[in-house]
Amino acid sequence: MMQTNSICCDDISQQNSSTIVVLIIYCISGTFLTLLNKITVALFPYANLLLIVQNTFAVVLLIFCSRYFRSAFGVLPRLNRTVLQLWMPLVLLFVLMLISSLNALMYVSVPTVIVMRNLTSLFVAFLEYLFLNHKTNRLSIFILLGMLGGAGLYAKHDFTFNVQGYVWLSVNIISTSVYQIYIKTIIHSAYFENIGPIRMSYYNNLLSLPVLWIIVCVTGELRRLMMNFELEHSQTMLSIILILMSSLLGFSLSISAFALNKLISATSMMVANNVNKFSLIVLSEILVKSTLDIIASIGAISVLFLGWLYSQTTKSASKSCFVILTIILIIFAALIETQYIKTLRFGNDDYYYKDFQPIMYNQTISYRYPMKAITSMKQRQGYDIYRAYLPQSNKARRSTPRIEVRHVQDYPLPENCRNRNASIWKTCDAHQCQPYTGSINWNYPRKTIFGENITEFNNRILEIAWGPNPPSIDLYLRGGCHGIMEMKYLFESIELFWPRFLGSVIIVLDVSDEPIMKYFLPQHPTHHYLVTFEHTPCLPGRVFNQYSYLNLDRHSRAEYIVTIDSDCIFHAPVTPDLIFRQGKIILPSSQSFQPDLWRRPLEAVMGAGMYDGHYMVTQPVTFARTTFLEFREWFYETKGKCYEDHLAQLSPVHYQEFCWMCQVGSYLERGHAKKNDYDRYWYQHFDNESLEPMIRFAIHVPYEPFSASAVQCREVICYEKSVNEIIRQGLCRAFGPSIFPDCLHNINFNYVNNVTFSYAQFEIQAANRSARIHALNQYFQRLARVTMIALDH
Repeated sequence: MMQTNSICCDDISQQNSSTIVVLIIYCISGTFLTLLNKITVALFPYANLLLIVQNTFAVVLLIFCSRYFRSAFGVLPRLNRTVLQLWMPLVLLFVLMLISSLNALMYVSVPTVIVMRNLTSLFVAFLEYLFLNHKTNRLSIFILLGMLGGAGLYAKHDFTFNVQGYVWLSVNIISTSVYQIYIKTIIHSAYFENIGPIRMSYYNNLLSLPVLWIIVCVTGELRRLMMNFELEHSQTMLSIILILMSSLLGFSLSISAFALNKLISATSMMVANNVNKFSLIVLSEILVKSTLDIIASIGAISVLFLGWLYSQTTKSASKSCFVILTIILIIFAALIETQYIKTLRFGNDDYYYKDFQPIMYNQTISYRYPMKAITSMKQRQGYDIYRAYLPQSNKARRSTPRIEVRHVQDYPLPENCRNRNASIWKTCDAHQCQPYTGSINWNYPRKTIFGENITEFNNRILEIAWGPNPPSIDLYLRGGCHGIMEMKYLFESIELFWPRFLGSVIIVLDVSDEPIMKYFLPQHPTHHYLVTFEHTPCLPGRVFNQYSYLNLDRHSRAEYIVTIDSDCIFHAPVTPDLIFRQGKIILPSSQSFQPDLWRRPLEAVMGAGMYDGHYMVTQPVTFARTTFLEFREWFYETKGKCYEDHLAQLSPVHYQEFCWMCQVGSYLERGHAKKNDYDRYWYQHFDNESLEPMIRFAIHVPYEPFSASAVQCREVICYEKSVNEIIRQGLCRAFGPSIFPDCLHNINFNYVNNVTFSYAQFEIQAANRSARIHALNQYFQRLARVTMIALDH
């Protein structure tokens, strides 16, 4: 008798151990599958291809298990015409469920998906009443309505609320509900009377593959993947690993759910599901991103608890639980909502304004800070990401966002110039031009998924990236009347991508150009724009433009000056790593690019053997302000005459290929510049493929058009199309569909990726392909970390 009891106890103990093991596998698979899918769709935004891989993986494993573990899995059924006719509607619903679930994860958080999926019970009850004549008792109806109310409370305070995301969730809920109703109908037919979960899984996964392949072909997912596929790209390898892991977890979840249904009761299974949901929400908040405030948390808990309570409505205690929970939730929701509304109306504005809101007042913008003001700790976290790039600085300065116009200032020639009366220095008559202006059709995302203006969103991120004490940097442009439309495009990109807190945007124009300012300057500036004018000497236009840049330190007081041409636009958020490396200014050049075009004019100015390379290999180009004065002093010391005297004697033959950047760059590398000036720069030679490449953050639009057929792009239609495509690709590449949902559709980054490292229609490229991919990856990883810090506010 004792032996029998021992055997029974051993059997029970062994069964309990098996149940615990299966339960652990089920919980781990269920919890991490959704998290992994959330991460995977962010890295691999091809939902249908992802499903093909996962479903193929499941079919292969089912075939393998049925062959070698037949006692547990049984024999897989064969397909015939009857099966196809009866089961295909179910497969279509199954595919719609999977697609809508993955697409929803692209837009909203994991907790949102978990909470809203619980509303499936409400729709199933409604459909059962309509089609199966299944009546629901009054308590169940109240519980379902309570779930709807809790979901509404959650959605109202959902930080990741997105219309497209909730549309996909609605599709998922409806398709899942119809799926459950249809499957209840079909499994009671004689043909599928003995079908089990294993066979159902086999039918669904196998028959879904041709449907998914059709969808992939129609949507062009495979073509887009092949265009953007880079096997050596670290992100590609990570995506492959995540896809395989998610496929394994999906199969593990199916099998463990099948086994667990045999080992435990329906009530215990419901408890396991709710534990899964709670743990999934908690882990998502910890591992992926925190998205729940107090009110959203109450809404989530109420939906999950009511979902469990709905399964217990046949028990006597369920009514009391429902009444108590309802009273508690109503009191909590009322108190918190009242407090929330009260603080919005009477509270501290600095704390409760979620976004930066510009308020125009006398051409000056004041700012109300975000709901959670940027704390010094958060700023330090963001600053630490870029600290190794930034130079030490004690001259941080902030200018009030406005348009400042300075009167014309005459700058006399230096005292050491002997030929100050040369005819070229006489002021020529100012000719007032008739500018061409036109309206612009912008076509890029204007607001984030949270409704925040893109300029405010970008600047909030850049504030964190540059830290509390950034160096003072001015953006400098020498413009003119005929570049009005170009400048309108450029200033739009400045508002989007250039940090407004580094210094001023300086625009230098001819005296005759005073009337044209109203045509190209932003109407509601968020930066400090400084407009100044110069009398025009009798020099050819290009030469004087170049000469003016060599004296730009007369207009700026910043430590560093980023120079840009009017026919350029920015395409990336300007973080410190784009301008500096190890605290030094990145200065790019090439000796192989167009040497015959620039060597003779440069050596005519600076002397034989002084040509070091072409330094206008990118836009923009950055210099320290002190370099310009030291260059002019060096010229006087080595040539025995001031720069202006030499320019007055220069042959007009060399005017057209006059390059001020080439002169300053060659001075630094060939002219024995002072050590303190030479050491300010990180010399980036494009011809050396072993160097880490420089990332270009602006594009010379006419010479690098979006349209491959346009050798030069100066026509308005071509120029505008290129600008819109450049900005759109730049925003989408930097932030993706999780910030800009528009980026999910028909966006590839081939063009903007190429021009990030190429110049003049790919005539010159920085470093080798592998190094370029790595550099761009690193840039976006840093930007993503700072973006997450900014969103945490």
